[in-house]
Amino acid sequence: MAATLAASSPELTRGWFQNQLTEVNEPFRKLLEKYSGITSCEVVEHVNQIREEGFKANPYPCIGLYRFTNLTLVTHPLYATIVARLKRPDTTYLDIGCCFGQDLRQLVCDGVPSEHLVGLDIEAPLIELGYALFRDRKTLRSQFLIADVFKGASQETWAALQRRGVDVLHCSAFFHLFPLEQQLEAARELVALVKVGGVIVGRQSGSVKPGNLPAMQDNLHSYRHDVITLVDLWHEVGRITDTRWNVEGTLDMVGVNACNSAVEDENSRRLLFTITRIA
Repeated sequence: MAATLAASSPELTRGWFQNQLTEVNEPFRKLLEKYSGITSCEVVEHVNQIREEGFKANPYPCIGLYRFTNLTLVTHPLYATIVARLKRPDTTYLDIGCCFGQDLRQLVCDGVPSEHLVGLDIEAPLIELGYALFRDRKTLRSQFLIADVFKGASQETWAALQRRGVDVLHCSAFFHLFPLEQQLEAARELVALVKVGGVIVGRQSGSVKPGNLPAMQDNLHSYRHDVITLVDLWHEVGRITDTRWNVEGTLDMVGVNACNSAVEDENSRRLLFTITRIA
């Protein structure tokens, strides 16, 4: 990880970093004001400060382009159903690649008991900055785990999750980081966590022309899906894990800005999905 923004100059020149915000979108502002008690006049400066620190720790587009301020789970068609489900006793939510834990905090703000919620990331600094962003270290009862999806149950934290079982697994902006073969590997590990009847929901970068695109790391590629190839992926996941999944998805233009993005092109779309374990 780069220690300073200057050391991250390759990422800056690739369009992964934008100028500081002068306004914060209304849903994120509302969350910071209502949940965290941050005053309206503090919000913009506070978000900019956390972004600067976050990009030093993890120089990725989701940080540098302020995408963490776009609450993704709350826009999912099943959000109200998810909230109601997670309010029940003995239910568990897991956010893979939780970043600052912003979607998790929105669930708490909407009445879900925080002890039902688990955030997981490979980057400890982002979880620490999440506490700074939302000012809730002393009040939030959620669990945050540092783990690598690809190492699965070889990690005790993952094995404990597997024993607990997950009802709702939120997985946004994760699969599209990897080649198709690694997406299959990751899905095999996630399968072991999800209860029968549980759901995997999220969004990621998709494409009307599915295939390989240059990845964020030089000389590597990642695979972008349409709905058909996503269904095919999970059919293969089911075959090799002896499980069954129902896959629903849509492609749209929400949040896509191909003219001003280093990671999107004219074929890019948002892929919104719901993947339900049926056996």
